[in-house]
Amino acid sequence: MSKFLSKLCVILFYIMVCISFEAHSQNEKSMTYIYDKKPSLLARNVKIGARLFVPKNSIKNKLQKDNFVSLAAPIPKKYFKEFQIDIYQVNNRNVYKFSSKQNSTDKIILYLHGGAYINNIFSGHWHFIAELIRSTSCTIIVPDYPLAPSSNYIDAYNMLDEIYKMLMSETDSQNIIFMGDSAGAGLALAFAQKLSQDVKPQPEQLILISPWLDVSMTNPEIDAVQKKDPVLNAKTLVMAGEKWAANSELNNYLISPIYGDLKGLPLISIFIGTHDVLYPDCNKFKNLADKQNMKLNYFEYNEMLHVWVLFSFLKEAKQAMTQINKLILTENDKK
Repeated sequence: MSKFLSKLCVILFYIMVCISFEAHSQNEKSMTYIYDKKPSLLARNVKIGARLFVPKNSIKNKLQKDNFVSLAAPIPKKYFKEFQIDIYQVNNRNVYKFSSKQNSTDKIILYLHGGAYINNIFSGHWHFIAELIRSTSCTIIVPDYPLAPSSNYIDAYNMLDEIYKMLMSETDSQNIIFMGDSAGAGLALAFAQKLSQDVKPQPEQLILISPWLDVSMTNPEIDAVQKKDPVLNAKTLVMAGEKWAANSELNNYLISPIYGDLKGLPLISIFIGTHDVLYPDCNKFKNLADKQNMKLNYFEYNEMLHVWVLFSFLKEAKQAMTQINKLILTENDKK
C-alpha cells in the first residue's frame, strides 16, 4: 500500500509540474495585478474635486460650438532647459520629440495623447512625459494628431503611417514602444492592429493607460460604473466617437479596437481603475485576450478614476509608474 501511495504521489507531482510548466510557457510574459487597497486620502480628495468641478457635459458643449478647434498646451519653458526638444511637421501637424540631454537609450516611445479625440495635449501630458524621460531616458515622440470635429480617424492614421515610416528608417521596430492614455491608448492599439493588417513590423510592446477601446459604449456593465466615475460621461463620449468616426461604423476596429484582430500583436499592458466608465471594456478585452492566450499584462487599481496614472502626486500613480518603468526598461538598459 505504501509503495502504491509513493508511486501515486510521484505521478501527481509529475502531472502538477507539467501543468504548471505548460501554463507558464503558453503565456510566460502575461500577468494580472490587482491593486485592491483602499484609495489614498489624496486620491479620494481628487475624486471629490473632479466630481464637483469637472463638467461632465464639456464634450457636448464643445461639439455644439461652431468651428471648435483644440490647440496643444504650450510646453513649459523649464523643459526646454532640461531636455532636448525638437519640433517638426508631418502632414502639416506638429510632432514633438523629447530626449534626454544625457544617457539616452535606443528606445523610442511613440506617445499618443488622450482627449476623447476632440481635446488636444494638455499640460498634464507634458509633465507626465517629463517624468517618463527622467525615469527611463527614452526618446519620446508626441504627435499633435488631427482631431474631430474638423478631422477624423483617417487623417490621424495617415499621419501615424508617415511617422512610423520615419521611425523605422531610424531604428529597429523592437526599439519602439507604443504608449498612450484614454483615446490615445485606443488609437495606439488600433494602429498596431492596422500594422498587422498591413503586414508591417510591430513595436516591441504597447502600454495603454485607461484605454478607450469601444467608442459605441454599448457594454451593459457601463451603467453601473457610470455612477462611480467622477470625470467621464458615457453618453457624451459617444458623441465624440461619432465625430471621430465620420461616416464609418463605430465597430470598425480602427475606431473601436476591441473589435479588431488580436493575432500578431506584441505584449500589451493595460492600466485601468475600477471607477472609470472605460473599465468594463478593459475587463472585456482582458477576457478576450485570455481566451486567445494572448500576451497581456493587466493592472487593475481599485476605485481609481480615469487616467489617474498621469497624476504623479498620487501614491497610486507612483506605484503604476514603477510598474511602467519596469515594462520599459530591460536589463541591458539598467546596466
